[in-house]
Amino acid sequence: MIQRTYRVEFETDLVTKQVTAKLPTLNHTADFGDTAEKALSHLRELAIGLIEVLLDEGKEVPPSDTTEKGGVFLSLSLNLKIGSKAKRAKK
Repeated sequence: MIQRTYRVEFETDLVTKQVTAKLPTLNHTADFGDTAEKALSHLRELAIGLIEVLLDEGKEVPPSDTTEKGGVFLSLSLNLKIGSKAKRAKK
């Protein structure tokens, strides 16, 4: 099982009113929605897919962000089979 917590940044487009949610630590992975909740839901799916690809390619999964300074965080718990090539970052 892999558990990670990443800081989320939000931005709202002034013209379309779409909300973008971004994970700077996870290669600036981002997705959008009509609301912050929808953007975060889409981002969760995208982040899980990215972590699966990293593991399949034997690459390191970035460690969790520290939550000391507060903010909005996305917690992920993935039950994945990790191949022998896969590396995991230390917590």
